[in-house]
Amino acid sequence: MSETARVTATFAGFEPFVAAVKGLRAAGLEQFDTYSPVPLPESAAPVPRRGSPIRWYALAAGIAGCVGGFALCIIASRYFGLIVSGKPVASWIPFCVIAFEVTVLTAGVVTMASVFLHSRLYPREIPSASDASFSVDAFGISVPCTDDGRAAVIGLLREAGADDVREEPTG
Repeated sequence: MSETARVTATFAGFEPFVAAVKGLRAAGLEQFDTYSPVPLPESAAPVPRRGSPIRWYALAAGIAGCVGGFALCIIASRYFGLIVSGKPVASWIPFCVIAFEVTVLTAGVVTMASVFLHSRLYPREIPSASDASFSVDAFGISVPCTDDGRAAVIGLLREAGADDVREEPTG
């Protein structure tokens, strides 16, 4: 969908806000931003959820740490030419301790780094659709739309009980 305008609606109450979110979802629109003065668990159900990639970073780091731990032990035991009296040089059971420690260390460090990366604590530009009242006493929804669907989105938001609906060209 080529975005040509952004429609932003302001709601004084929670019920019209939830009705508008449900109406947008029923109309097949999934890409919109919501603004709320307080975190509301009731609004989490109709709003699309975004999954966190941190768990995948932790899994990949754990697997890489385990492989790296075993590789470290095997390469070190072969390189230094240990005298093992006919036993296998790569003895897996004692190597499991080192592999476990490297797995936990690698997964922990990468998980903390990815938490800092994805926590979005860096300075960001405030979206143009944001309004100061959204952090005080009003709820808001901002919907990107094309020229064809703009009238339908405005009608849906007004029907849900929006106090103010404004259009912003995105250029």
